[in-house]
Amino acid sequence: MIDLNLLPALHSLLRERHVSRAAQKCHLSQSAMSRILAKLRQQFGDELLVRAGNDYQLTPKAIEIEQQLNELLPAIQQLGRARGFSPSTASQTIRIASTDMDVLLLADRIQHIQIQAPNLVLSFNPQSPDFFDQLISGDLDFAMTPMDTSRSGLHRKLLRTDTFVAVVEENSQLTGANLDLATYLAHRHGVFNVAESLVGRVDSALASIGKARNVTLRLPTFSQIPPLLKGSPLIFTLPESFARYLASRYPIKILPLPFYIEQMKVYLYWHHRLHQSSLHQWLRDRLLARETHQPA
Repeated sequence: MIDLNLLPALHSLLRERHVSRAAQKCHLSQSAMSRILAKLRQQFGDELLVRAGNDYQLTPKAIEIEQQLNELLPAIQQLGRARGFSPSTASQTIRIASTDMDVLLLADRIQHIQIQAPNLVLSFNPQSPDFFDQLISGDLDFAMTPMDTSRSGLHRKLLRTDTFVAVVEENSQLTGANLDLATYLAHRHGVFNVAESLVGRVDSALASIGKARNVTLRLPTFSQIPPLLKGSPLIFTLPESFARYLASRYPIKILPLPFYIEQMKVYLYWHHRLHQSSLHQWLRDRLLARETHQPA
């Protein structure tokens, strides 16, 4: 018989793959977590975690159990929340992988969520290479990305569709009439280290016609563009919605690109275990709601 009271500790052990870290997550002493691990090994008839250096590796049975717990525990937690859900009393922390561009473009919707759910904590985290894994493991609730995936258990809905434009400083001599491909390639360019999926679209489009741009500035966030554009010959190639957001606030100029880039579709992803959650359904509806006006 499996002691159900030990399942949260088991989940932490399998996710952390380390007794001390799992103990900290569960607010237990290391010795208490070691005793729990011993009980779990006995109950499951399996080692579950096998030491490898300073950490542990999961046994095949432990991997299977972890996958089941990723589905089971959120469903159990939801049992007490499903009836009479009210945003005003929601107090969880919702973890969302996104770029700062996504946050800025969704500022109105985020503010509405904060007003309607004042005790809810929205934690926007930079996108890491393994954010799909984090969605599956439960480390993230949502992810905003143009990336595609065939990973099982993930749902997605379209957040926005964007075309690409060139952005230069307001006093630049470049115009829609004189920005041809040769001129575009002769200029220096800025890109974003955190958005390889965007950079890849631009450079792939250029590579398809046998061209490459001269990148001399790489930034960690999108919001650093305006001060670095002022008085600069740089060109940034951006999604049009974000370019218009910047143009409404800073002295920049938007120009059409002299080559074709396929439209970008940005999706909101979540895992199936959260699909029926009242809170997450409410949040999805608000994050996916159409804007009634452009950000001012």
